[in-house]
Amino acid sequence: MIGKLLDSKKKIVDRELAKYFRRLNRKKNDILFGDFLSEFKNFILNKKAKRLHSILLIEAFNGIINPMYLEEQIEEIRKVSMSIELLHNAHLIHDDLIDDDIIRRGNFTFHKQIKKEIKDLYKNEEIPQISKNWEQYGKDIGILGGTYAYLLGLDIIKSSDFPQKLKLMAINEYSEAMDSLIRGQIIEEYMQYHHITMSLEQYLNIAELERARTFDKAVRIGAILANGNVHYQIKPLSNAMLKIGQAYAIRDDIIDIKEDITGKKKKIVYILAVKNTDEQQSKILNEIYRKDDITNDDINIVSKIFEDTKAIKIADQLAKNLVYEANLSLKEIYPDLNREQKEFFNDFTDYLFK
Repeated sequence: MIGKLLDSKKKIVDRELAKYFRRLNRKKNDILFGDFLSEFKNFILNKKAKRLHSILLIEAFNGIINPMYLEEQIEEIRKVSMSIELLHNAHLIHDDLIDDDIIRRGNFTFHKQIKKEIKDLYKNEEIPQISKNWEQYGKDIGILGGTYAYLLGLDIIKSSDFPQKLKLMAINEYSEAMDSLIRGQIIEEYMQYHHITMSLEQYLNIAELERARTFDKAVRIGAILANGNVHYQIKPLSNAMLKIGQAYAIRDDIIDIKEDITGKKKKIVYILAVKNTDEQQSKILNEIYRKDDITNDDINIVSKIFEDTKAIKIADQLAKNLVYEANLSLKEIYPDLNREQKEFFNDFTDYLFK
């Protein structure tokens, strides 16, 4: 049920994104910049994107707004929902660049897409070797493209037709979301390059900064623009999304466990495993994670240790506990959400485990 509902709402967001880029193309009519914008649009409009953040923003607004005024404001809130989608994609562009990932949503990551575009353009041209630094060009445009996406999202809220006071509050939430994402990335990079193994508390903090806060800020922006009550509506809805965001991060890391082993990333399953390893298992993990290259045999050995220490089961239960806490927070909302959105958020909290 929730899967089909999310698919239908995703189509609405996809259509709104397409309209947004048509408007943006008309405004930014510089030919050279237009080439960048075309590649940027192709990355953002990837059909495999889930659009969860935009959906959450819209549903938070719809759940709190007086139904009498919904019809006249629905188009405007859909426009504003593009802001959180651009913020999310800005983070993805920079995150992929930092990790030098190749694939995102079945296609090239943004910086690799840019590299391919210019390499293909000049593949039959005789040009000096110094001009063939396609890799650096991809990284340069990746940095700028991610930053540009952050700014576009901010401009969308600023240019909307909502009351000035509510817009300023929404902009504050947006800027705090940017702060959380960037701080989370800085902390994660610092710990990785200083060879610091995260504690469970540190992992959950980074999961909150890099994942949960964007869920949280999406619903806060929507609820604020609906003029929701800060203490009795916005706060409990926000708390629920923080828990859901952390649970979502845990589930993602469980799903991506083999990729994380290959990349020697010490995420939630590793953190929980080392708490329960014996001396021999601990030695094996340390030896494998110090290797330059991880083999398939190494992946199987580490996976077996994770299984023997019940780390995956513990991580899964931790995610379920967070979802349970999210459901409790939803029950604290007063006045309650409109009926359709109440059902949506209750179903969404269980979405991870369907």
